Amino acid sequence: MAKIAVITQPGPAAGFALAGVDSYAAATTAEARKVLLKLMEDLEVGIVAIDAAHLNALDQGTRRRVSESLMPVVVALPSGLPTAAGERPSEQIAEMIRRAIGFRISFKEA
Repeated sequence: MAKIAVITQPGPAAGFALAGVDSYAAATTAEARKVLLKLMEDLEVGIVAIDAAHLNALDQGTRRRVSESLMPVVVALPSGLPTAAGERPSEQIAEMIRRAIGFRISFKEA
């Protein structure tokens, strides 16, 4: 089973880790790019959700590589999205991924 990884700001990264997701804190776009490129080489990673602000700030070459990547699938993680009442963050991410790739996924409970 492929792993899911999240690259986001330091604050939310802890929350994703608590939800059972491999999370990486990146305060700058340069840090996010370094982690992203490493994850794109990891054959066990199937999906990378990266903070939209970091994704949009990547250099053109990296963005092209991301857009052409079939595995892992890289999706933008909108910052500051409110969570619906009763919805766990993992459910919110699962829904975003379902919309991006057309498959419903589930997370291990932490």
